[in-house]
Amino acid sequence: MAGEREPPAGQAPGEAAPRDDTRARILAAAMEAFARDGFDATSVRSIARRCGISDAGVFYYFPTKRHLLEALWNEAPAGSFPVGDPAAPLTAERLAELVRATIHISAENFTYLRLVARQALASDETAIALRNASRARWRTALARHFQAAGPRAAELVETFAAAVTGYLLRLEMETGDAYPEAVRDDAFQERVIRAVQRLLPVERADSPAAG
Repeated sequence: MAGEREPPAGQAPGEAAPRDDTRARILAAAMEAFARDGFDATSVRSIARRCGISDAGVFYYFPTKRHLLEALWNEAPAGSFPVGDPAAPLTAERLAELVRATIHISAENFTYLRLVARQALASDETAIALRNASRARWRTALARHFQAAGPRAAELVETFAAAVTGYLLRLEMETGDAYPEAVRDDAFQERVIRAVQRLLPVERADSPAAG
């Protein structure tokens, strides 16, 4: 039919065109490099080399390195926090579930969170806003699980957040790029869980008050 484009060679009429994943590969390479080495210390050439393309190939999708960073801010972190019953008591088992969920999300989004933290330290306003919003979402999700604690709920949320964050930050400093694997270690997770359970007043799931 006049005006219709002919499909590329090897592609049948009506068949979807092969997906161009070059942009996604550029973003992935840039996120890893920016998070590890910093935005200023990373060149477009190094990103292009990691993708096996020319500098022009990067600039085809992103006019400047700053455009590339801004595109990364639109990458949504993976994972979601468990939804809790506000009326349920705070049990040792529930705390363990919250610790594991926090660890899972931090491992899945390690590179993104590392980039946000690095750029926030560099006074990047977007990164600061993203960091603050991420912390607020986490605390809001936690608060739902602590509502049964009544007036002490906010205090307990902050105690939980400070304890878990302290363990995770220390592990990141000790392990660096190996953090995602290290944080998934069962022994490490149990150590964090026990520490949090000692800090917070909890009930056993099979206790009369919990039942």
